[in-house]
Amino acid sequence: MVLVGVIAAGTVSAAATQVQTSVTIVNGNGERISGRVTSPEKACMKGRRVTVYMRTGSARRNLGYPGYEVVGKATTRSNGNWEIKASEAFLEADYRPFVASKRVTSGDESFLCKSRWGPTKHL
Repeated sequence: MVLVGVIAAGTVSAAATQVQTSVTIVNGNGERISGRVTSPEKACMKGRRVTVYMRTGSARRNLGYPGYEVVGKATTRSNGNWEIKASEAFLEADYRPFVASKRVTSGDESFLCKSRWGPTKHL
């Protein structure tokens, strides 16, 4: 019985079309950092979880990217735009965004919107 469940679960995963996405930081200052998630599939732009990391220069590992630490998280709006407001001022530094993968359904199609690291930007 367990084997049937595993095979069925594998079939469901294979049915989703994988879709590329990208994430960028568009603007930033001491009070906020904003950016955009883009994808050829519009359903992959809404509700995506974006995490922004700041370069610390430290060699320690920090859940995902060595030498960086998390400075904020945001969820994209329907157009893919996102914004993080600072609880303390953002420092002048290098920042790098990451968008997590997400499974979405649009009409009768299922998509796996891929995760992606964006380019580093100095703010």
